[in-house]
Amino acid sequence: MPTIYVDEQVMVELKRSAVGRVPNDVIRGLLGLSVDEEKVTKPGVYLVPHGEFDDTDDLGQWLSDELANGGEYLVASQHYWRNVIPDSICLFQKKMMIVGEGKMVGGLMPYSGSEISPQTGRRYAGIVHFDPISIVVYKKLVTFSEAEKLLGKTLTFRGMQKLTSKDYSIIQKASAA
Repeated sequence: MPTIYVDEQVMVELKRSAVGRVPNDVIRGLLGLSVDEEKVTKPGVYLVPHGEFDDTDDLGQWLSDELANGGEYLVASQHYWRNVIPDSICLFQKKMMIVGEGKMVGGLMPYSGSEISPQTGRRYAGIVHFDPISIVVYKKLVTFSEAEKLLGKTLTFRGMQKLTSKDYSIIQKASAA
């Protein structure tokens, strides 16, 4: 079993997420898995972190230049994406700022290319596709603190987090304000 190193930032996030929950539910939530372990059968809304970009401007530029043109999204780990159903909405975030969104079409596919993930130092693990015309870079970025106040819940910046359609509507409104 691989060793998991928990740095100070991870520990803070675990403590923030643990209020009123058992440890396994916290870990499942941070990994983007269903806490109740029910199989996901319909599209949802997911908050997706981006470690490979330096800042929110870089992420926004990539969304508008790359993802909006080809729709191909290379993933470093299949783990987070395996339960994301096609037609799900993904909100893209960097440094606790929600930068934009897109609609995933098709499920996780194996990656056959040779590009290396800067996050893992290994070949990308998979690929998902987004509808290029669905890619939106928000004019007004939404901070986690603003979103958490509006949603009444904690957001995670370490892994994918499933949100509700109501959460999505609230974040969309905040990005347009």
